[in-house]
Amino acid sequence: MHVRARRRFVLSSAAILAAGMLPGKAAMAQLAAEHSTVRIVVPFSAAGPTDFIARLFAQALSEELKTTVIVENKPGASGNIGTQFVVDGPAEGTMLVHTTAAMQAVNPILYPDLRFDPAKDLIPVGITGSLANVLVVHPDSGVKTIEELVEKGKKTELTYATFGPGTSPHIYGELLRGLTGIKAIPIAYKGSGNAKADMLAGRIDFMFDSMTTAVTTVESGHLLGLAITSQERSALLPDVPTLKEKGYGRLNLNFWFTLQVSAKTPPEVVQRLRTAVAKAAQNPAYRKGVAERGVDTFTVPADDVERFVREDTAVWRNAVVEMGIKAE
Repeated sequence: MHVRARRRFVLSSAAILAAGMLPGKAAMAQLAAEHSTVRIVVPFSAAGPTDFIARLFAQALSEELKTTVIVENKPGASGNIGTQFVVDGPAEGTMLVHTTAAMQAVNPILYPDLRFDPAKDLIPVGITGSLANVLVVHPDSGVKTIEELVEKGKKTELTYATFGPGTSPHIYGELLRGLTGIKAIPIAYKGSGNAKADMLAGRIDFMFDSMTTAVTTVESGHLLGLAITSQERSALLPDVPTLKEKGYGRLNLNFWFTLQVSAKTPPEVVQRLRTAVAKAAQNPAYRKGVAERGVDTFTVPADDVERFVREDTAVWRNAVVEMGIKAE
């Protein structure tokens, strides 16, 4: 055997033996996490907040993991299809799903026949941020405040736009209906573009729009912002009051986004991902990019991620159950 070839063979053999000294499955997962492409599955269509946050975060996470991180969209069934794909996928730490508070807490209630339970089949590895929604109406609706909207909704039946059962516009709309007693029918759209088109045309009475897309239409005067679902006013829409200011503080649920992996992923790989995600969340370019689109880059320490998701999921679930929210 040629000297160089023999040397490469010996080194390769030594590497294999070294890997064998680690627990079998953990060693494979560790090697996969270090050398394979990492995929972030977004269970919604492209261009929405779950998607654009994931794409910006992928860049920061790639720097931390020293490997390629790509984003794949697998939409359908209010996020359930893409999430199921990850649950059924390889538990090596190379496939993550970017989910939301609503998917974690609400989907299991709205879809009792789900084949997976987020609390049991997924493990959170980090929070990527949170995003407020803005309650908007058409300027020609005759409604200028949330009080006037409620008054109108008690006299006549209103319509409000959603992106399907369990999405934030649906949940916030149902919570408003439940808290105020207004008569309102949800109208489901396939995406924010179609819903926004009908709002701009005045065919829908109100909508809880994502902060990322509401800013432009409210600033331009094409829609009127009545209130925002955040604890404080947004610097992007400083003239729009919070729901808390208007006496509807119970609607201020924190709509966060989280990266999760299969619950079968080895603990050491989960911990490595949590450390990497926590560092990526502090990336200046990432924080600047999402903040410009209205995302609050609040952070949760790596060791507290699982507790945070569990406790805040309970808050969302209790609100949904109390209001009797069901699928449309």
